[in-house]
Amino acid sequence: MILKEIEKFRNILKTRDNSDFSVTYKLNKKEGVFNWYPYAEGFSKPFVDRMIKHYNINKSHLILDPFGGCGTTSLSCALRGIPSVSIEVNPFMTFILKSKIESLELNPELLEKKIVELNSIIEKQNYFKMPSFLAEKEFFNKDNLEQALKIKQAIEILDTDKKTKDFFLVLLSSIIIKISDMVRANDLRYRRTKQGKLNVFNIYHEKVNKAIQDLKEVNFRLKTKTHFINSDIRTLSDGAEKFSEKIDFFITSPPYLNGTNYERNTKLEMGFLDLINSEGDLRKLRNEMITAGINSTKTQDKDKYDIRFIKPLIKEVENKAYDKRIPLMVEGYFNDMGLALENIFSMMKKGAKGVIVIGDSQFGGVHIETDLILAKICELNNLKVKSIESVRERRSHNGMKLRESLIFVEK
Repeated sequence: MILKEIEKFRNILKTRDNSDFSVTYKLNKKEGVFNWYPYAEGFSKPFVDRMIKHYNINKSHLILDPFGGCGTTSLSCALRGIPSVSIEVNPFMTFILKSKIESLELNPELLEKKIVELNSIIEKQNYFKMPSFLAEKEFFNKDNLEQALKIKQAIEILDTDKKTKDFFLVLLSSIIIKISDMVRANDLRYRRTKQGKLNVFNIYHEKVNKAIQDLKEVNFRLKTKTHFINSDIRTLSDGAEKFSEKIDFFITSPPYLNGTNYERNTKLEMGFLDLINSEGDLRKLRNEMITAGINSTKTQDKDKYDIRFIKPLIKEVENKAYDKRIPLMVEGYFNDMGLALENIFSMMKKGAKGVIVIGDSQFGGVHIETDLILAKICELNNLKVKSIESVRERRSHNGMKLRESLIFVEK
């Protein structure tokens, strides 16, 4: 389906000869602190560094990431002394990005002393509290979960400040999937073979020791202000509104329209940390997120969707998709992104610039050119689209050629 409204953006779409993997999380795997929590949906530190250089961003500027994820934008900025604002609706991801950045201020030598104290508490720890969300579920080998909960309880008892406790908790959170009977493959799902008893204590200690070494190597001395806002960018919270017309640049990657139920991917960690207590809490969070998965479609909102130029595309998806929720998901996604872009625009200064990393998709053989459609929605929200670059070729499950793109905009 060719939408005439997006054809002018096809004319400015440029394709790079070589794939740019900096727009994926892949390059973060070798970056200390950045790799504490594996987050496949994000881009990398090298990408943010390149954008900082591209825009000549310095310490006088304020940077926004309205889809904060695991905090790569804000952490990259913090290491350069550049102030930033991170908005993230998922409370666990907000915890991850906040804890990583605040850990930069911790003294590695003191952390080494605290891990000795923590080990002593763990050895004596018999009591642990079972989180409500994990009770009577089969996500873990019982022994593995009990070991993790004993570590969690020991961290809570440890005589230290909150930033240090959060440092130890973020590293414990980062091994939860590894020690569970679940695996991330797009969505979270059960392993084909359940795990036996693991030495969770050793796995955790290796993670902590590596993180302490990371902090020694970073040797962070800069002081800067990073603002963390746990809210939905589609509806500006009071915390976000105070940055109205204050943002100089934004660097972000919104959820992709790929059927992934992003909230489910972190449900074990959220349940483990008592950030959710029930499936109802998970559904509530899903309703606060950008529509991107089949289970996140909001039938009650379908009459509110008013991005008219994509209606012919939605009709074609209706005729070819294998699930009747898919066209509603596609329409809901672009409607939600329209709301998000409207609020991003309101936070930008006049002349502010930004870059969006996005991938396209297909459903029932219908190609959804997400980059070009979002470019049009940017224009509808008074953002000038300066250029679009296709930086990486991808393939769908049925072999259709897809792309990952950068959309450069300016207010």
